[in-house]
Amino acid sequence: MKQSPNLFLLVLIVSISSFTASAQELYVATGKTQSSFDYTDSQGQTLDNLQASTYDFLEVGVRKQLFSTKNLYGSLGVAYASYGAIGSHDSFGNFMEWTVNYAELKAGLEYTLFTINKFSFYAKGTASLGFLIQGTQTHNNAVINLKNEDDFDKTLINFKGGAGVIRPISKNLSVYMQYLYGKSNTLKEGTIHTADQEVLKIVSHNVSVGLIIDISSKKAASRN
Repeated sequence: MKQSPNLFLLVLIVSISSFTASAQELYVATGKTQSSFDYTDSQGQTLDNLQASTYDFLEVGVRKQLFSTKNLYGSLGVAYASYGAIGSHDSFGNFMEWTVNYAELKAGLEYTLFTINKFSFYAKGTASLGFLIQGTQTHNNAVINLKNEDDFDKTLINFKGGAGVIRPISKNLSVYMQYLYGKSNTLKEGTIHTADQEVLKIVSHNVSVGLIIDISSKKAASRN
């Protein structure tokens, strides 16, 4: 039986609301994303002169312990993130640059590996859904709006993995730093039934610093 999209959306909203209501911590993070394109054209060739670009990002969300264990945490957040690349084709004298800005809904799992002198080291994996807000492609002297282009105007699905370290600086406040590597879903892909065999994915390296605010004591006080 085909499931109703409205039912799926309702379940998603209820799940997010339940997680947020029971969250023990708030977090805010900022940092740098270095991104590039994993691109193959219709002849199976890659662009040799395709270079990475670096952008700022901002993320806020909630975090909580899972399954009553001190080592495993879950998180939900929203982010404003940018990706892009710059390149040229020497044979034709072409210059190309892409910049795309996404609003992202992110979910993460984090496992504390060990703690040394209040520094807790962890491994982390995230998955995100990105929705294009604005994007441009510059080709020589022409600028193209990517908002309604098929290559980028589809949901960006990103899976990232990495590690980080957290250190408390007061009873209710901690600071953290982390690195994540990720690769997106295929944004453009031909089929065996078409002449267009182009494949485009976004590869990213993300370095961030953030603050974690413990709100569990405030919730307990409000209930009392």
